[in-house]
Amino acid sequence: MTKAWKQSLTGRAITVSRPAAGEIDVMIDLPETLARISRFDGAVPGGVYTVAQHCAVMADVILEETGDAHLAAIALLHDAHEFIIGDITTPAVEGLAEVEIELFGDSRIISVIAEAKRRADAAIFRACGTPLPTAEQVRIVKAYDTRMLATERRHLLANCPRRWNAAIEKAEPLRLRGALRIWPTARAADEYRARLKTLCPAAGRIA
Repeated sequence: MTKAWKQSLTGRAITVSRPAAGEIDVMIDLPETLARISRFDGAVPGGVYTVAQHCAVMADVILEETGDAHLAAIALLHDAHEFIIGDITTPAVEGLAEVEIELFGDSRIISVIAEAKRRADAAIFRACGTPLPTAEQVRIVKAYDTRMLATERRHLLANCPRRWNAAIEKAEPLRLRGALRIWPTARAADEYRARLKTLCPAAGRIA
């Protein structure tokens, strides 16, 4: 059976269900695509706030606060799987799980998406020459990601009458140097690529 694949920006064929490191163009496809994927399904009043900017800003904060370049590299790559499977937002996943339960009595979509992310991460981290994170590193980056979400909500999103989940409501926003401003697509790609070269110096050399 032919495996599902997608065409990258530069014309590469990427196997969606089990991507290989050799299919991934790290310096062009990865940053350029992440710089074209909008966070929050595009629901940012000020413009298109991208996954590339989200990851680059997080990496900067972690590097400044911890001095740990490997942890910063993990932050830079923590949503890189969206280059392959897109930004499937948490509300979308939870809503689809609810539909699945209504139709079939149970849901596996959360587990399926988590496994797809894990496979994509494995290929991308290998292509970037970066070891996969430990459980503790995942925990730390996830905590920063929650704080980053609280920061983005405060700086970029419209007011909403409904409360978000408890973890985000109580999360301390990150300490940034000034307000979060949206980067244009070209800048988002360039900033992401620059951090790849610094934090993942073996990027693109390993297949």
